[in-house]
Amino acid sequence: MKKLDEIMELMADEMQDFQHGLLQMKKMTDELNTRSIPITTELMEKQLRSFFQKQQEKEALAAEKLTAIDLKIKNAYILPKNLGMIFGSILILLLTLIGYLSFEVIELKDEEIEEKLMRSYNIYLQENPEQKKIYESWLSDQNIP
Repeated sequence: MKKLDEIMELMADEMQDFQHGLLQMKKMTDELNTRSIPITTELMEKQLRSFFQKQQEKEALAAEKLTAIDLKIKNAYILPKNLGMIFGSILILLLTLIGYLSFEVIELKDEEIEEKLMRSYNIYLQENPEQKKIYESWLSDQNIP
């Protein structure tokens, strides 16, 4: 019996706590019913407009950044400008040097050919003294020293 009394006391306590909880819930629901929370469509539309406006501003900033990045990528060089200028100037110098050296080689060949011709003429004139006299008389007639 003692245990039954204890169980009954516990049940009474639990019932009292439950009733107390119900009273608190009733007070809270009454407070909620008496409060007015004005949620109208106008307020929601206003909030949505401000949200969409902020979103559009963010999208515009992102688009500007993307166009700036795209422009930078289009204007980017694989090699720096200075390096291109250096290679260009070296190329021009090399072409000038090659042109000058080829001109010098051609002149050298011309001089060598002239020297060979002069030697062959001198040898010919030494072998043919009669032709040498004719050549000298022709030179004197021409007044060429």
